[in-house]
Amino acid sequence: MDGFYEDADSLFVEAYDAFYRADLPQISDDTSFYAGLAEETGGPLLELACGTGRITLPLAEAGLEIAGADLSEGMLKVARTKSEALTEAARAQLRLIHQDMTALKLDERFKLALIPFRSFQHLLTREQQWQALEGIRNQLMPGGRLALHLFDPRFDFLIDEEVPTPGHSGVHPVTGRQYIGEILRTCFDHLAQVRRDVWRYAELGEDGEVLREATREMALRWTYRWELHYLLKLCGFAVEAEYSDFNRTPPAYGKELIVVARRT
Repeated sequence: MDGFYEDADSLFVEAYDAFYRADLPQISDDTSFYAGLAEETGGPLLELACGTGRITLPLAEAGLEIAGADLSEGMLKVARTKSEALTEAARAQLRLIHQDMTALKLDERFKLALIPFRSFQHLLTREQQWQALEGIRNQLMPGGRLALHLFDPRFDFLIDEEVPTPGHSGVHPVTGRQYIGEILRTCFDHLAQVRRDVWRYAELGEDGEVLREATREMALRWTYRWELHYLLKLCGFAVEAEYSDFNRTPPAYGKELIVVARRT
C-alpha cells in the first residue's frame, strides 16, 4: 500500500478524498461508530492506516486524544495539511505518525485501536496479520479494545475474474477537481486468498477531458469470519461483538464485517 499511495503529489493520493467520502454505503456512519466506542473505552486512541485523516481528524475535533499512524508519508502529508484547519484544542489532541502496523514501536499505550475501511486486508500473509495483531495487543492497555473493519467474502467477486466491479468517481471536497478510477484487470491467488486489481486513475478537466492518468496495482487478502476469530484468539483477543454495518446490524454474508475484540 505504500507503493499505491506513494507520495502526496501522486494521482492516487490526490484522488483519495474525492473517492472515499463518508456517504459511501460501506463506510456510512463509521466515524460516529468509532466515536461511540471511544466514549465507552476512553482515550487515548490509536488509528492504524489513518490515511489522509478522514476519521482521525473528526475524532480529534470531538475532543478525543488520538494518534493516527500510516505507512504512507504521502497520505500523512495530506493529513497534516488538513489538520491545520482544526482548532488549537483539537490539534493538541492529535499525533500523526509514520509507522508500519506490522512493526509498531510507540512509546505509549492505548485503550482503543482502530483499523478502519478494510485496511487490515492489505496485509497479504498470515505472518503480516499475526505481526500486526501482536503489535497492537502490546500497544493496548489491559482490557483495551480493537475495532477491525473488513468485508465478508462474497464468492462471486472472488472467483470469476470477469465479474464487473464498480469503479470510483468523485469531486475533491477542497480542490474541486474531478477524478475517476476503473479496474483494468483482476487476478486471484486462491491459495493465498489474495485478489489483485490493476487500477487506472484519471483527473478530468471541465469538459471531461483527461488531464492526467496513472495505473497501479492494489492487492487485498480476504479473511473468512471464523478464520478471523481464530486469528484474534491466537493473538490474545476475545471477540465481543460483530456487525454487518455501522448501525450494529448482525453479521450477514457478503456484507461488511466489523469486529470488536478485547485484549485478554
